[in-house]
Amino acid sequence: MRAEEIVFGPVKSRRLGLSLGVDPLLPKTCSYDCLYCEIGPTRFHTIKRGLYRATEEIREALAMCLKDPELHFEVLTFAGSGEPTLHAELGELLRFAKTLTDRPICVLTNSSLLWQKEVREDLLAADLVLPSLDAVSEDVFKRLNRPVPELSAAKVIEGLKCFCEEFPGEIWLEIMLVSGINDTDEELKALARVSQELSPNKIQLNTVDRPPAYPLAKPIPLSRLQEIAKLFGKKAEIITREALCARGGSRKPTESEILALLARRPSPSAEIAEALSADYKATLLLLEELVKKGKLKTKRHENRLFYYVS
Repeated sequence: MRAEEIVFGPVKSRRLGLSLGVDPLLPKTCSYDCLYCEIGPTRFHTIKRGLYRATEEIREALAMCLKDPELHFEVLTFAGSGEPTLHAELGELLRFAKTLTDRPICVLTNSSLLWQKEVREDLLAADLVLPSLDAVSEDVFKRLNRPVPELSAAKVIEGLKCFCEEFPGEIWLEIMLVSGINDTDEELKALARVSQELSPNKIQLNTVDRPPAYPLAKPIPLSRLQEIAKLFGKKAEIITREALCARGGSRKPTESEILALLARRPSPSAEIAEALSADYKATLLLLEELVKKGKLKTKRHENRLFYYVS
């Protein structure tokens, strides 16, 4: 197995910035077969935890990648081709990763295994967890997420509630909204109620943005998402590409204006892009170049990476 099949990126992520990815699975191993999944249909549909890739192989690939002195990233993210909590030794991998980097450790999860105590205990080693919840009613859950038979919406929600009570780090709850599936008034009100009960640090509303696994998955317009966001309260934010472009800008920032901004105060990448009304991904690219040239340095504060003039 080639190391780049396990550790990939850094990817310029709308949610996380420059994210270096770690894939502990084989494509595509998941407990769901979501209509909207950009990876494609699920090949290995399972709820059984196992060693889908050898833990030692993942450790070696990660250690090799992080030896590169030129590598710059903002967060190390366990994600990739399926549901990462299906890897039976995920906790060990998270703890190992912390010995190699001072960057925040993140896990993307569909929340389907959080009812298992050992899964929640594994995730305690992360700094940031991005779980998802797309449906509250059982019929919508089965239509949209297409889970293995052993799962129910109620079981997933109960696991999420336990996790939110136990996890000391940050939780950003993602809700993927699909036109004609989970955007009825009844389902949205139920999702808003449960989301507020969970009390995550953020509630991130998303919709179909890339080619989905199944053509039935259709996007919801930004204007409708903005109406929906009001149901979810002050913690809600829309994270679609269109919404982020509207908040920032489409132009590329210049080296001089980034250096001038950071000479006054250190800032994380999202704030830099917003302050300069610049495209976020273009900003990330330039920040990456400036760090490699030695013109900028970074420091971690409260699970965020701040840039400053060296």
